Amino acid sequence: MKNNDKLTNKKVQSWIIFGLAILNIVAFIVLSNKLYFRIDMTEGQKYSISKATKDLLKKLDNNLILEYYYNDKSKEVKEVAQVIQYVEDMLKEYENAGKGLVNVVIKELSYEKPKDQALIAEIEQKGIQQFALSESGSTESKSLLGFSGMLLTYKENQSVIPAIYNDQGFEFRLDVEIKKIVGGGDERLGIYFNAKDRTLEKDFRYLKQVTEREFKNIHRMYAGQSIPQDVTILLIVGGENLTDFDVFQIDQFLMNGGNALFAVNGINVLASEYGIYGIPGDSKVFELLAHYGVRINRDLVGDNQSYNPIRQGLSLARYPLWIKVKSANFNKKNVMVSEIERINLLWSSSVEILDYSKDKAQTLFSTTKGAWNQTENFKLDLETYKYPIQEGKKDYSLAAAFDGAINSFFKDKAVPKNENGEQFTGSKTDAGTTKFVVIGNEQFIQDNFAGNDEFIFLMNAIDWLSKDNSLIEIRNKGKFSKPLDKVKDVNVHNFLKSFIIGFTTYVIPIIFILIGVILFILRNSRNKKIHEFYNKDIKS
Repeated sequence: MKNNDKLTNKKVQSWIIFGLAILNIVAFIVLSNKLYFRIDMTEGQKYSISKATKDLLKKLDNNLILEYYYNDKSKEVKEVAQVIQYVEDMLKEYENAGKGLVNVVIKELSYEKPKDQALIAEIEQKGIQQFALSESGSTESKSLLGFSGMLLTYKENQSVIPAIYNDQGFEFRLDVEIKKIVGGGDERLGIYFNAKDRTLEKDFRYLKQVTEREFKNIHRMYAGQSIPQDVTILLIVGGENLTDFDVFQIDQFLMNGGNALFAVNGINVLASEYGIYGIPGDSKVFELLAHYGVRINRDLVGDNQSYNPIRQGLSLARYPLWIKVKSANFNKKNVMVSEIERINLLWSSSVEILDYSKDKAQTLFSTTKGAWNQTENFKLDLETYKYPIQEGKKDYSLAAAFDGAINSFFKDKAVPKNENGEQFTGSKTDAGTTKFVVIGNEQFIQDNFAGNDEFIFLMNAIDWLSKDNSLIEIRNKGKFSKPLDKVKDVNVHNFLKSFIIGFTTYVIPIIFILIGVILFILRNSRNKKIHEFYNKDIKS
């Protein structure tokens, strides 16, 4: 009798365990469709949004609509197809982090479908741009137009990302546009452009484009003009034409809490029929910065261990004056440059942190220990540097950041007169707290020499000056090194995609249920045999 009771209890327990297993599987299926989580093990967590983005989305108090449009031909090019997949994946992250306030719309359109043509015309009118499609390594001759862009709407505000054909920095670009329409981005950039014999529109077009993409309002200032009151950050490129009044304006701007980036050549380069040579710079900014504790030396720095050679005919010529700053020579403790791998500087001067400001300033990057400098007779021709006659003995600082209190350069001095406009009528400030970045080079952001790394540094510096360090960490996020193969048959691709989703969502749980049923039947059969065996013993 006791044996029968035990068998009955075991049978009841088996049914209970089986029922609980079924309930757990059902609950998992239901909750997996309601809850969203992800484990991102990619380098730099490229497929996950950052804390800065999540904090930004927490500020929403209304629906943010993100409309992503691309055309079918774009998916035929593997590089762009990969970017499209990345954008779709990241937008899902935004939607889930938005807690119901971020609405994502993704549409694939085609120029060949009449029903899509009106919508394509509408989104192009709103700012989404076409771009030529080309596939690297392809031997096919193609003439295709693609588009991949986004419209953002928040309350009555709208913004657009005209073209998205590169995954690098996508999260940063989207966050910048969200900030613009949501509000809170109160920083205003002012540009003092004074590079000798060059213009912003002709020689620094990329600088103009990059800054305009991230700031709603940019004030362009000329010698003799007052700095507008709403400007919070100054970008000073060159300084040859600045007057005493301009320097006074910059000084007072810093005294009153404004921040600035100074990119000024210590040596100016001149080309003539007799060759190319350098002469010491003559900017009033030098004396101003030295007063604050950071000096741009009027020297020319070369690096024997890390430089960019220059092509000369079929060979590469040695040219240590075109410095390549290595990853190991960046200040890894400073967020501006900690993730930058390289920066190229042509004809750069050294930047020196003076003793009385060493507790407030730090070097951002420097040369290797195989560097040297010239302080006179500045020859820049290739022949002079064909052989390593200059002995490199030490490293030189090439950029510095300052954060702290300063005294006015014009303390106990008369206010300079403005020869070109209105005079200063306010009250002079003799002390203040500020942040500024100094680099003894203007060419690093010039069109002919600047690349992606140089502009990443520039914009990281501006972010640091704007007190918004949160976006620096995501500016360079999302860079792929292994492209996916091109999708050859979209229908097969979509079928496989649906099949995998259906298989993992429904088939795998059903398989577990069947395994549980089979195990239950086998266990029940075993118990039945044991039960029959004990019954025979009792009867006998």
